[in-house]
Amino acid sequence: MDDELMAIGRFARLSGVSVHALRHYDEVGLLRPAEVDGDTSYRRYRPEQLRLAKLIRALRGLDLPIEMVRQVLDSDEAAAEQVLLEHRRRLQLERSHLDIRIADVTRFLQKGLTMPTLPTGCRPVQLKLRVNDREASLPLYRDALGLPFQVARRTSHSNASALTFGTYGEDDFFLIWLFDDPQRSDLPGPTTFGLLVEDLDRTHAAAVAAGAVEVTSPHTPEGMPRCSAIKDADGNWIWLYQGEPGPAAPCQLKIAVDDLERSIAFYTTVFGGPYETVRRTEGGDYSAITFGEYGKPGFFLLHLIDDHERFDRPGKATFSFLVDDLDAVHARALAAGATELHPPADAEGMPRGSGLLDPDGNQVGLAQG
Repeated sequence: MDDELMAIGRFARLSGVSVHALRHYDEVGLLRPAEVDGDTSYRRYRPEQLRLAKLIRALRGLDLPIEMVRQVLDSDEAAAEQVLLEHRRRLQLERSHLDIRIADVTRFLQKGLTMPTLPTGCRPVQLKLRVNDREASLPLYRDALGLPFQVARRTSHSNASALTFGTYGEDDFFLIWLFDDPQRSDLPGPTTFGLLVEDLDRTHAAAVAAGAVEVTSPHTPEGMPRCSAIKDADGNWIWLYQGEPGPAAPCQLKIAVDDLERSIAFYTTVFGGPYETVRRTEGGDYSAITFGEYGKPGFFLLHLIDDHERFDRPGKATFSFLVDDLDAVHARALAAGATELHPPADAEGMPRGSGLLDPDGNQVGLAQG
């Protein structure tokens, strides 16, 4: 009979939902039995509840959490669709994480159980750029300049992509983030940075064709490799320098400072890079904080610009260093006059990190190497 009450065991067999799960669904209010015996506490179900039980089983078979199953059952069709779309996005994210793990296992099988060794000391490893529309900026950076844009951080909630150089754990690793969220607390001002490129003239022409504004055409200045300068649509300056054959690589960052001697003392004391002459001309020498060796992976110059009249003077910069002892370097920076933005802490999908303001207001991140 259609109105016959079924014991929990029979209902479990017909619905394909285990007795244990049926008891749990009763406890959480997802699927209540039609009747519960007051003396024996036996649960009994109506035949028409089988359809609901089978639907719950199907949704749970998709790894849909119980609370999201409840939302699907209690919502109208449009709202239920949004729940399922969000769950699909989460499953796709999990699949991408699994693909990365499979690739890592494959690499170990092919190359052996080797692990990258992060270099010791301090070196620049990350730069953040402010853009108004990240998708609109990608044709210049990804296509015209040929910079790889790929996932750089994976968490249980989302993936984040950046312009990625080199291999994590190697000297040539570097990230450039494009941020278009005006509410971000670490959003920089207009930034001035440099890239070594394999073919300066071709890259310069491609950038201009993609919408960049030419500031300085390709030329060979005294004491410098052949270079040029462009501006992206968001006001960031990009100096291009003729490099060796190979992929493009970040090679310099210019930061605005108010007191040059104070800034030299801060960066050399905290990060150890020497402040030395990097360009010689008849009219004078030019110096910068230097990391690595020219012509080798990881070479980078940090120019300290205290001339407020310079045509390429940047806004406040946001960049990061990879350091061998995060807590010690963080403490050293505070003692040298930095302001703490956030103390050393672990973050999902990232190495241990911290945040500082240098004495001139530039945001400096630290990441444990």
